[in-house]
Amino acid sequence: MIRFAWLQSRTQTLVAAFVLAALAVVAAITGIQLSHLYATLVAHCHTGCDLATSQYLSHDQVMARALDLIAQAAPALIGLFWGAPLIAREIETGTYRLAWTQGVSRSRWVIIKLAVVGLASATLAGLLTLTITWWYGSVDKLTTTPYAVFDRRDITPVGYAVFAFAAGALLGTVIRRVLPAMAATLGAYVAARVGTALWIRPHLLSPIQTTLSLRGAGPTGQAHLGVGSQNGGAVTLFAQGDGPHNSWTLSSHLLDSAGRQPTTRQLAAFLHDYCPNFRGPGAPPPSGQGVVQVVGPDAGRPCLDQAAKAFHLLVTYQPADRYWTLQWLETGLFVALALVASAGCYWWATHRTS
Repeated sequence: MIRFAWLQSRTQTLVAAFVLAALAVVAAITGIQLSHLYATLVAHCHTGCDLATSQYLSHDQVMARALDLIAQAAPALIGLFWGAPLIAREIETGTYRLAWTQGVSRSRWVIIKLAVVGLASATLAGLLTLTITWWYGSVDKLTTTPYAVFDRRDITPVGYAVFAFAAGALLGTVIRRVLPAMAATLGAYVAARVGTALWIRPHLLSPIQTTLSLRGAGPTGQAHLGVGSQNGGAVTLFAQGDGPHNSWTLSSHLLDSAGRQPTTRQLAAFLHDYCPNFRGPGAPPPSGQGVVQVVGPDAGRPCLDQAAKAFHLLVTYQPADRYWTLQWLETGLFVALALVASAGCYWWATHRTS
């Protein structure tokens, strides 16, 4: 049965292995060049570093975009083309009955198919994410935080791929037709990924909260403060805080001395009392331009100094040293979901399929 399962999945496995090998060769050639460029252009930069960094990041953009797209799409494709048809195709064509009449029990048939193809899926995803993570090694050193590419590096894509495969196998067993099962698999995978990113990942570990003073806040540093208007609206106070270096900032709230968020009316009253010299926003900016600063060189600093006395920022974040803990937790979560889906697939195939 193991040999039969391998023969059934041999073509797709060999094609995937060939594509992965070709990608690894291209990644090795371009990645070595990229690492050398980083070492010579950026790593020991002392002057003109912004220009050097910009030149470095503009190198191999086609490869960078291609690998980023592959990192995002690969787990879903494994679920679509390896998971969903795994049992659905057998049921749709009726060939599963032949296997059961050849002395192979339902239980053994389902377990071996899930194990052989599932192991191949996990191995493919692991080698792929290892290649992509290595290629981006020097590029990621220049990103603001490793959390920005959390779901496309290291081990989480392996968890996503295992879950996508198992979910596809379960949905294929239940739906019993390949194309509808593939559509349902894509929907389930996207829903799980989006739900995890928005509502689960930020709270896998209790986030840290800290307060930031607005004194001396400006365009650089952890706290940013300014007065302006957005899309032609009323002039108001804008404040944003960031967590420590390489952390993941979850939220930033402006609070008054009593620890409450000021309302729009309260901010307007503050600006009226302490920033009387500010002019209005003028003509509305083009759509999508965001905040338009209206801070004047003379009136701006006294106003912002008053704002720093009246308000402070509450920043919620996940620190940099939790990155790998969160990687393991999220990977474990998706592997657990994959085990549940596999158990559901096994039960449905052995109890509800006839």
